[in-house]
Amino acid sequence: MKKFSSILLIAFLLLAVIVLINTFTFKSKQITVEPAEFVNVPQSCIGNLQKAIQFKTISYDQANLIDSAAFLDFHTFLAQAYPLTFSKLKLEKVNDLSLILHWQGKNKALQPIILMAHQDVVPVEKATRKNWHADPFSGALKDNFIYGRGTIDDKGSLIAILESVELLLKDNFIPENDIYFVFGHDEEVTGKRGAKVIAKLFKQRGIKPALVLDEGGIITNYKVPGLSKPAAVVGIAEKGYVSIDLKAKIAGGHSSMPEKQTAIDELAKAIVKLKENQFPLELGPVTNLFMDYVGPEMPFVSKMAMANRWLFSAIIKSNYEKTAAGSATLRTTTATTIFNAGLKENLIPGEASATINFRTLPGVDTLAVINHIKKVINNPEIEISLRQGSSATAQIAKVNDKTFDYLQKTISAFQEDIVVTPYLVLGATDSRFFGDLTTQVFRFTPFTDPEGFHGVNERIKVTEFKSGIIFYYNFIKNYQ
Repeated sequence: MKKFSSILLIAFLLLAVIVLINTFTFKSKQITVEPAEFVNVPQSCIGNLQKAIQFKTISYDQANLIDSAAFLDFHTFLAQAYPLTFSKLKLEKVNDLSLILHWQGKNKALQPIILMAHQDVVPVEKATRKNWHADPFSGALKDNFIYGRGTIDDKGSLIAILESVELLLKDNFIPENDIYFVFGHDEEVTGKRGAKVIAKLFKQRGIKPALVLDEGGIITNYKVPGLSKPAAVVGIAEKGYVSIDLKAKIAGGHSSMPEKQTAIDELAKAIVKLKENQFPLELGPVTNLFMDYVGPEMPFVSKMAMANRWLFSAIIKSNYEKTAAGSATLRTTTATTIFNAGLKENLIPGEASATINFRTLPGVDTLAVINHIKKVINNPEIEISLRQGSSATAQIAKVNDKTFDYLQKTISAFQEDIVVTPYLVLGATDSRFFGDLTTQVFRFTPFTDPEGFHGVNERIKVTEFKSGIIFYYNFIKNYQ
């Protein structure tokens, strides 16, 4: 017994030594750079964003509801607000409403870069309008915030980019490499007529960018658990978007004589099974990179867990699973978004249908989702069909590449004592269509803890908006 206890003690001490060595050798990946160049941003930028918000460039799933005139009027406004940009850069329209601006550089031998934003916004629910502090399409300025749909998603970025370009042109700046600005018009409804077509067009023209920069990650002061410093989370990958339609068909009848099985009951059982038997939590490649970058900046106990994931993975997963965002970071998520059945209260319908939306981790394809559904619901009578627009993604940008180094340097110069880290974007962006052109697709918006995203009181602080202009100014000016 003593011998066994001695062995256990030695094993424990050896384990402790290994854990401590890993913790103390878990070195920071952050860099120190000179502060970014100060840029005197004109006050007119505020009015330009306010006006941009007033154009109701709303995307709807039903194409016939889209007001194309609002987009065309928005284009006219942009050309008037940024005369140098629209006179010196080559403008091309795709499907009438999406925009490409091409800035020719000095050196044709260099790879171009692509900066992206989208013009369209999501609708505002009528029931929530009374909860807004200002009309959602007014662009009102209140308490140093600009209010309105699109301030964050994504006209704030679009206008910040154009402000930076106009400032650079006023300084007679010419980039070394070609720069393409891509402003899609239907990102909120899958981007199939905007960014997807543009990406295909670029591929046909042989355009191979060194990097693509689109919306996605943000700067946050509090959204990374255990980190006391501000963090800039740069999306190096995004989750796939897979929607599945389920349909149950069982003869209905009068509600006074219900059969043991009904279409609604069977479909409801299937949905509950899917919710209770979700994809497993995983510490995938992007999550591991995220922990490699933020772990060394954390307090000792958290740093120890991050440095020894082989030992503490169960604890890490348990902590992440406590929040919706944390859980979504580590698994392919399952969400029932549409349920249709029934016409009359005393009539049992003979058909019920539902749509389940899965946001897939890199490496989980559509076939894996379908096989998961079949296994979990275990009901061959329920029809399973893949919705158009679904696409799983496996692409991950390389962090050991000069493009990520440049992005990290630009962000680090932009804000002092900031932790720059790669991460997985939970939503879908237009940039996913550009994966055939380059591996180096990044998603990052230079705003701190934006508020009201897709919800009530979407707004941006004036100082944050101006900082975004400075970020894009330096990003464009110093890239080579």
